[in-house]
Amino acid sequence: MSKNLLKELMIKSETRKLTKQTVFNLNGLTEKIASGYLAANKSEVKTKKTFAPSTLSYGYGECPRYWYFAFSGATFDEKSDAYGIANRTNGTYSHERIQDALINSGIVKIFETKNEKTQELEKTTEFQVSNDSPPIYGWADGVINWNNEELLLEIKTADVKGFEYRKRTGKAKKAHILQILIYMKVLGYKRGIILYENKNDHELVPILVEVDDYYREYMNNVFDWMRKVRAGWMKNELPNKNYRSNSKICSDCPVKKTCDEAGAGVIKIASLEKLRETM
Repeated sequence: MSKNLLKELMIKSETRKLTKQTVFNLNGLTEKIASGYLAANKSEVKTKKTFAPSTLSYGYGECPRYWYFAFSGATFDEKSDAYGIANRTNGTYSHERIQDALINSGIVKIFETKNEKTQELEKTTEFQVSNDSPPIYGWADGVINWNNEELLLEIKTADVKGFEYRKRTGKAKKAHILQILIYMKVLGYKRGIILYENKNDHELVPILVEVDDYYREYMNNVFDWMRKVRAGWMKNELPNKNYRSNSKICSDCPVKKTCDEAGAGVIKIASLEKLRETM
């Protein structure tokens, strides 16, 4: 029995030595996985037909030159890294999960859409929002029935730091306010909700957006700006540059290369006025 015990201990000892001596190289594994996110991240020629509220509320969306090239057709270079793409994908999944919860809660309008793969009708809270002048096209996340009133819904996810700030202050991000205000103006809503989800623990916090005199005047100016930008494009009048080429707005712009090669421009159109802090 003692010999067997000694033999067993020797085998375990040799196994430990082998484990320590064996080196399995994992260098480059995460980079290889990250490359999978970037596989479809290619330059693509696109021609936009309408203003997109989600783009208007983000950086280069305030630049008239961006929209000139977007309407004319240009090569769009994706600026996101692998984890930026993963973050957007995660946001899409979060939207779908929250929308399912809203449907099950019974407080949201339900629409039906056809699944492109199965061709079956599926329930959703999303619906298209469009406008002719200026041309606008986008998707609203839903309409909530609360306190005997319909409120337009916009769903956003936030990291822990951002979420805690929204929760503590009750202030929504300006870009998100602009986006929902565009939808509210097109659809005629006076109140809307931006629903934030904490990416870490999925906690929710709703922030009310109400149209006041400032928002009303600001949105009239936004729509006038879009009409001016669109009219300039229809006349083939390239706007002048409003930023240095090394500015963050230009660096993040997907049509930067086209813009840099296009020349100075022939018409002065100011960038879209930024939303003022009101909440």
